[in-house]
Amino acid sequence: MKRSLFIALTVGLAVMGARAQTSEPFYAGKRLSIVVGSAAGSGYDAYARMLGRHLGKHLPGSPNVTVQNMPGGGGLTAANYIYNVAPADGTVVGSIQRGLLISPWVMPEGVKYDVEKLTWVGSTNAETGVVAAWHDVPHKSIEDLYTTQLIVGGSGPQTDSETTPRAYAKILGLKFRVVSGYESTGPILLAMERGEVQGIGNSSWSNWTAGFAHYLRDRKVRILLQSGLESNPELPGVPLALDLAKTPQARAALELLLTPNKIGRPFAAPPGVPEDRVALLRAAFDGAMKDPAFLAEAKAQNMEISPADGLFIQSTARRLRDLPPDVA
Repeated sequence: MKRSLFIALTVGLAVMGARAQTSEPFYAGKRLSIVVGSAAGSGYDAYARMLGRHLGKHLPGSPNVTVQNMPGGGGLTAANYIYNVAPADGTVVGSIQRGLLISPWVMPEGVKYDVEKLTWVGSTNAETGVVAAWHDVPHKSIEDLYTTQLIVGGSGPQTDSETTPRAYAKILGLKFRVVSGYESTGPILLAMERGEVQGIGNSSWSNWTAGFAHYLRDRKVRILLQSGLESNPELPGVPLALDLAKTPQARAALELLLTPNKIGRPFAAPPGVPEDRVALLRAAFDGAMKDPAFLAEAKAQNMEISPADGLFIQSTARRLRDLPPDVA
């Protein structure tokens, strides 16, 4: 009897131990990496680091969250890494530059990912882009760009700072000359201050209100045009690029170009992440977006939070795929 009780007790403890082990949250003791496709100090980097400080506590097991910068190709290096190399187990999430959502349709060179097959987790905020000129250049309004070229800095052929002014030149007839080779928005603005370039052809409005508000306060720049699907109430009197389109096809092309602004700072995991972990990541992201501590930090840093969920981004990618080829 004693021997039987001992065996039963041993088996019972083993079963309990196995159950405890299998019920332990996947993320317990693990590290979640957020890979940012731009340099430290960029707007994408700032949002990723702020998210990283709050995301872990909303995942069962409370993993450590680290941020890794992987600049290159205007974010293309990181996007290709997330899609093709990163482990598809839910431990890696990428901060994807929004312009890369339309790159497969309009600039396919170097693109090695399928926008629809990425596992979209969510976006922290929508974005309004702006064309800005340094205060001492001759351009007083967007009308001047129909006759006088504006020299703008760019941070890579796949980035908004280059694709947008080139598109405006082709679609709207505005005169831009892009000087490429800057690492991110910050160095471009410093180049404006040094007189190397005259402005920037597209930069997120949130960059200006958060990291570069002193330029606005001291009236060092003029905001000439805003880019988005609707006007930003913080920019009264600044014309909307869509309203400058002269034909339905021109407007459709601009809508394609500017649709990613609705999902301004998107985050995605590789394709093939198990569905239960996708659900955990999306729920944790949504939880962070409502977290009072996260919102308080964003408010203190003047960073806009207007989140979109992963399913919305997924449906947007599908809609972009179905646009007429001539628009692309």
